[in-house]
Parts: sequence; structure tokens; C-alpha cells
Amino acid sequence: MTKNIALFGDSILKGIIFGEDKRYHISKDVDWQDIEKQLDISIENCSKMGICVNGGKEKLVKYLDSNPKIDSIVLEYGGNDSDYYWNQVSLDPNGNNLPKTDLNEFRKDLTNMVELIKQHNIKPILMTLPPIIADKYFDFIISQGNDKNNIKKFLGDIQIIYRRQELYSNEILKISKALNVNLVDVREKFLKTYDITKYYCEDGIHPNKEGQKLIIEAFVDYFKKARSKKNENSNYCR
Repeated sequence: MTKNIALFGDSILKGIIFGEDKRYHISKDVDWQDIEKQLDISIENCSKMGICVNGGKEKLVKYLDSNPKIDSIVLEYGGNDSDYYWNQVSLDPNGNNLPKTDLNEFRKDLTNMVELIKQHNIKPILMTLPPIIADKYFDFIISQGNDKNNIKKFLGDIQIIYRRQELYSNEILKISKALNVNLVDVREKFLKTYDITKYYCEDGIHPNKEGQKLIIEAFVDYFKKARSKKNENSNYCR
């Protein structure tokens, strides 16, 4: 069973929330320590707010070069990669506005990270992305001083915000299957809820206190299942 785990991701795994003061904070309700106690594991959180997969790759290389005593590394990227530079879109909705990371580049970098982790005899674990609440995020984008009409002109359909991000989450699923890498399916936890909006902050992209609980539940489920599977295999070998 994995004992020492490192988390590499963005603000989602960092536990960032958008508060009532309209500022970002690290939530005090993301209780990784509780998971450590429940499962008798050690978690090192190397996540960074705002980071894309290319920055995550650089961070990972430096980390692995330090020869960490780690058994497994969780990778959670794609949220920022699938996002746009909205100030540029606002100024020129007809311009060549592309996601922060092209989907093909995202696939390449995330695949390279998985392979690099394996080369160091460490177990990689991928994580799917919590969905975006498109209309809430659209309102947030406008609240940052961006031109509403130009943003709508670029999008055409506000729900494309959700669909673009889903492309990146689906790519994570594909990589997991192609490379036979274990997966923590956080997205499924959110999609199974009846009123998904109650699990998000006002900005529509960061899970709130209740949403963070869903993420924790997904990880607990994953590690309990992994432990149970290992025990079954051990008993079978006897």
C-alpha cells in the first residue's frame, strides 16, 4: 500500500476557495491530515495556484531530482490549461484566442510526466477535474472588468466553457487508460450530485467547503479500494 504521497496540481488540490471578501484563500476545511490519520499515510502537497501542466512538469523534474522518499505522485492539471486569457478575448473577440495550453500539448506534457514518474520507480496517479459551473464562471469573468458582449461574442454559447474544460478532463481519462495508470475520479463525485452549484464558490470554478469534502471523499474511496485490492491479492497468493 502506498504510504508516502505527493500531490502535484493547481488551486483545486491546493484547497483554494473564493471567499465572501472576493479574494482567494487557502481553505481551512481541506483536511488532508484527517486522511493521513484514517489511512495511515503521509501526504506532501506540492500544488500551486494558477499553474498549468508545463509549469507542473518543471516543478516535478526539480522535485524528482531531489530523490524524494515517496511512493506515489498524484497529478491534477487541466483546469488552468483549458482556460483562456479573458482580458485578451475581451479586447479582441475575433482574434486568435486559444486556451492557455493547447490540448495536444496538454496530452504530451501530462504523458511525459507520467512516464517520468514511472522512470523513478514511483507510482503515478491521475485525477479528473471537477466540472465548471459555466454561467457562474461567466459572471465572474465579467466582474473582472471584461466586456460582456465581446466575451459572449467569442463564446457563442456560455456552456462552451464547461465543454472545453471537459475535453481536458476526458483527455486525462484517455491517458489513464492508455498508460494503465490509476485514477481518482473526482469529476464523477460532483456529477452524481443533484444540485452541483451548492458545492462551488461564487466564481463557479473553485469547490467550496462542501465541494472540498467531495474531493476528500474521492481520495479516501480510492485509497481504501487500493488497500482492499492489495489485501485480496495477498490472500489469493497464499
